Amino acid sequence: MDITIVGGGVCGLALAHELAPDHRVTVLESSPGPRGGGYMIDFFGPGFLAAERMGVIEELRRRGHVFDGVRYGLPDGSTSGTIDAAPLVKAAGGRYFSILRPEAELGLLAQLPESVDLRYGVRVVGVREDETRDAEAHDTGTCEPGTGDAGTREDGTEGTATPDAAPGRPAVITAEGEVLESDLVVACDGVRSPLREHVAPGHGRILPMGYRAASYLFDDAQLAHELGQRMLMTDTIQRVGWLYAADAEQVGVMFTERVDPHDTERPSADPERLRRRFTGLHPQLDRALEHAPDTFYDDLVAQSYAPRWSRGRIVLAGDAAHAPSLLAGQGASLAIAGAEALARSLRATGPHVEAGLAEYERRWRPTADAVRRSGRLSASAFIPATTLQLRLQQVARRAIGLPGVSRLLSRQFIAA
Repeated sequence: MDITIVGGGVCGLALAHELAPDHRVTVLESSPGPRGGGYMIDFFGPGFLAAERMGVIEELRRRGHVFDGVRYGLPDGSTSGTIDAAPLVKAAGGRYFSILRPEAELGLLAQLPESVDLRYGVRVVGVREDETRDAEAHDTGTCEPGTGDAGTREDGTEGTATPDAAPGRPAVITAEGEVLESDLVVACDGVRSPLREHVAPGHGRILPMGYRAASYLFDDAQLAHELGQRMLMTDTIQRVGWLYAADAEQVGVMFTERVDPHDTERPSADPERLRRRFTGLHPQLDRALEHAPDTFYDDLVAQSYAPRWSRGRIVLAGDAAHAPSLLAGQGASLAIAGAEALARSLRATGPHVEAGLAEYERRWRPTADAVRRSGRLSASAFIPATTLQLRLQQVARRAIGLPGVSRLLSRQFIAA
């Protein structure tokens, strides 16, 4: 069948990789080409195992990096502590590395079958369904994981899935006014997906976590050498900076700060504002701020939620369905594993597409929701709000060095 994937990021490319052997796949990506910039992510968990089964893990690993750990720095430039990564890698059975998000996309792109029609510079602004065709009623799936016909909504109230009449061929509408029909539309267009509202009315907006993050890459061989094999994280309150050597020449930086948790509008990247807000956290971060470009990644840290992932033959995947936020640390992993789960469900149900979409949600939602919950639980401690919270975190970091504690925490982190 003809399948249109909206979004050519990690999720969209992974899904195209899995669907291409059996279907005619078109991927529509709004950016003019593979996206640069971005930030370093940890790759482990279900996505690692899925990437192994897909045959793309070696390409991703080749582009990745294993850091020695994290060094915590104070505003005066001194070091307040370190955490080693070795126990974390061991707890994951070696299935753990860090990779720049654009490199993850390039790795998947390098493995993409030639039959995939990948179109850059195409922005999808809407979707519609052809409801003129008659079809048998079908179950739209559950509202929450593992609940059968009934489920618990995000607000804690009980809900029951009701059958709808299956529509015909859906179509996406581009910013240029082009209407593209297919047998299935998959929204892999991120946490701010414009298609989520269509699938799950009332759930199109993001769920902000009360943080804002900015990130960019820049060339500075000397600073990369100084950083070595350890990431730098500032030991500060309200605002935190991360710094790491992406390679021998390039350095990556991320700045995060607490913001009003009710804000939902995407902020505008402003290098002058970035320097005003984050100068003084650490001397090496101050040097990184001198390289702030005119445009860079700058957005709210947010989750997404939809009580249903599909409507007719339009389905949500990746961050469009279940963004855990960068606090949970498994966005790319969930994107790849979820893409594989969707492809396997469609393969198992054959021509019964709606049944395949319901099976995908039934099997994959428990895992995605568990990581989302983990992200919400960790949000309050992501950046210390007070000096007392900072001191407590410093004490906890020292405790990690005690025999057995590091191994136990690493196993809990991997399991989450």
